Amino acid sequence: MRNPIPHGLPAQDYLGQCTNLITEGDIVGKVWAPLLKKVFSVRGDLVIPKLGESISRYSQAEKELQYVNMKNIKAFEIDIRVLDDLNRNEYDVSAGEVAREAIDEAKILHDKSKLLREGKKMFWTNAIGHVIQIKELCAQVISVYLVSTGLYVAKPLFKIYFPTSLLDLNDFREGLKNIFHFAHLLEDNAKLYESAITSRKKRSCTIDSDYSTRESKHSAHSLLTSIKPTYYTPSNGNRTYSVFNFTRMVNTPSPKPTVEENGWALMQDGKWVHHQTMVTLDTSPYDE
Repeated sequence: MRNPIPHGLPAQDYLGQCTNLITEGDIVGKVWAPLLKKVFSVRGDLVIPKLGESISRYSQAEKELQYVNMKNIKAFEIDIRVLDDLNRNEYDVSAGEVAREAIDEAKILHDKSKLLREGKKMFWTNAIGHVIQIKELCAQVISVYLVSTGLYVAKPLFKIYFPTSLLDLNDFREGLKNIFHFAHLLEDNAKLYESAITSRKKRSCTIDSDYSTRESKHSAHSLLTSIKPTYYTPSNGNRTYSVFNFTRMVNTPSPKPTVEENGWALMQDGKWVHHQTMVTLDTSPYDE
């Protein structure tokens, strides 16, 4: 039988290192990654965590659009991205940032700023995105809501405390319920993404004499006119080069290309352009 967690075990002892030697990788790898993977696995692995700093392709494309005259553009590197890996295409359903207990307040605020902006990228088919901010053995789940045109509201949903003593186990039972609830929220969003993509593929495969007419009458997703671009810090770190309002002129064929329900339009040059964010892809966003 495994030994129970000793009463009053300090967090640094649980992680097996002194506080000043603990890294963000230790916190993710030894505490949160095993827990999240197990919860997602129990629920069928509809969504999966991607660990280690990585960049969303949509965030990268948007920042490149924002700073078209700069080189070495790099969007936010995110510690944990939760993905719907649909047909080997990554669709972000959540993002997470990790910090050590001894870190300064500026780091915590910077992480939250990154997460709230990444949360906007989850607005594919509904107006809610979910992110998780971790500080050593405590995590907070935050929901980002699109409540009006260009107006976003961040609402903390709940906190999760990893137990460090026997006295904490009762509280952790509630924390486990919250973790499963978090997984449920992400899976709901993933199902919406998959449903929208499947629906789009079925329509694109339809051969009908009035297909183009029916497509032209199909309204774009209602969120498209409400979503606004995200601000990114210039790559050179000099905020005097910041761009707050940016647009991009796209050469469109005549007649105007049809914008499908998720906001994508196939241009005359064969590229796909997102109607609101103006992200441009060389291949279809629905390609397997």
